This record gives sequence, structure tokens and C-alpha cells, in this order.
Amino acid sequence: MNLTIFTPTFNRAHLLPNLYRSLQKQSVRNFEWLIVDDGSRDDTKDTIKALQEKSDFPITYIYQQNQGKHIAINTAVKQTLNDFFLIIDSDDEMIENSSDIIWEILPSFLKNQNIAAVCFPRYSDNEKKTKTNKKIEFNQIISNSITLKNEYGVTGEFDYLFKTDILKQYPFPYFAGEKFIKESVIYKRIDRVYKNIYVNHSIVKGEYLEDGLSSNFRKLSENNPKGSALAYLETVNDDRLNFDERKEAFKNYWYFENLSKQNSILKRLLSIKNKDVIFDFILKKLK
Repeated sequence: MNLTIFTPTFNRAHLLPNLYRSLQKQSVRNFEWLIVDDGSRDDTKDTIKALQEKSDFPITYIYQQNQGKHIAINTAVKQTLNDFFLIIDSDDEMIENSSDIIWEILPSFLKNQNIAAVCFPRYSDNEKKTKTNKKIEFNQIISNSITLKNEYGVTGEFDYLFKTDILKQYPFPYFAGEKFIKESVIYKRIDRVYKNIYVNHSIVKGEYLEDGLSSNFRKLSENNPKGSALAYLETVNDDRLNFDERKEAFKNYWYFENLSKQNSILKRLLSIKNKDVIFDFILKKLK
């Protein structure tokens, strides 16, 4: 299996052995575990060195100055020579024998050049169910996120097994002084060009930690307004979405642009492809 399992980490040395044990439990272990240390100040390096010494699968360690998870992803994608790329965060675990599931689905994944990723619903041990809004009834479909929502009524969290060569075409943007941007910025760009294979099997389980990105989302967004504005702009300009979704995204886009002070009002307006959300916004301001 030509697979990189990638873990970005920052001051999470105490969690890495647990993730390692979940990888060790895989019946097929012909993968590389690539770890990008995003400027940790704990004993991450020594912890990984100890794991490397006893592991029967390759573990690659890369250190970078603290720049955020999205830049760590860029670093890993540039580094890897493997054809497939799966992100598993340091506070997650790989479900036992998930590598078998990946191996089984690879033939159909490989033969279709229009498919960017296989998407597996995230599983919650605490809730004893997938982190989707409803139970997935289908076994496997080829779709994009919009069709998944509109035709199948499914939304939620998925883990993406990407073709690496496609990820290489979509690096995360860099904003000086900012260390966070929603991963959906890139996923949405890919989603407009390619389709995915959505399956009803989970391969990763995890929960939100109090010090995790998800639990601090609003604060992170406000501390990184340029990336946040871009994330909402991607939604505003996605003409596959309905007007209400784009209108709500526009309000958030404008809010974060005001925080960032990076673009003039004219430049902001010109960045909006479909002007209907602008007219709606102006009319409400005039009332």
C-alpha cells in the first residue's frame, strides 16, 4: 500500500503513543507514519524517537517553526512520495483493521481519475455513532459534498483519503502572522473539480478535546481573520449553494474582512462573483 498516514502535532507528546498503538494494531502495516512537529516545546521529538526505535513500520519526523496545521499539511504533502495521503490528528485513533478497508477500496479509487478522495465518516466513541447528522444508508457512492447533502441528506465529519498528486495542486494559502485556516478552504476547491467516494465505514475515531482546534474555533477565527475571510468567501462564491447559505457566509466574510483590514471595500465587492448577496446586504443596512 503506497500510503502516508500524516499527523500534525503541537505540544501533544502525551497523545502520540496512543495513536501509535492504534497504528500498531492494523493487520496491514505497509504505510509510512509522517509526523510534522509544528514547533512543539514539549518532549515530542524524544517521544517520536522512542517510537521509531521499536516500530515495524517507518516513522518520519519533520520539525518546523510554529505556523499552524494548514502549513504543516503543506509541508507533509511536499515531503511525501506516496500516492495516497490520510490525515489523522494526534488526538485521534485509527480503528483496528481499518487498513484492510482501505486496501479493499483502492482498486475502484485508482481506476477513476475524476475521484480525489475516499471519504470515511468519523466515529465517536463517546456517542457510539458516526459524526454525521443521520445514519448513512448507502454502502458506497460517487458524489460531491453538495449532492451528498441535497440528494442523500447527509452532512457531518469525514476523514479524507486523498490522492497525493491532487493535494499537491491545492496548497493552503499562507498569511503572514496567521496560524489557522479552515481545512474546508482547500476541500471545497477540490470538491468543485473532482468527486469523492463516500462509504459507510469509519476508519478513524476521535473526540473534541478542550485544548483542540474545534473547541476554540471562534477565537481562532478572530485571531486569524484573513484566513477566516477567505474561508467564507469560498462559500459565498460557490454557486452550487442556495441563496440563504451564501447570504449567511457573506455576513461572516464582511465581518472578518473588517477585522483583518486587508482589502478595500471596492476590492471586497469585486471579489464576489454573484452580486445578489451584496444587494441583499445593502438593502438590510438601509432599512
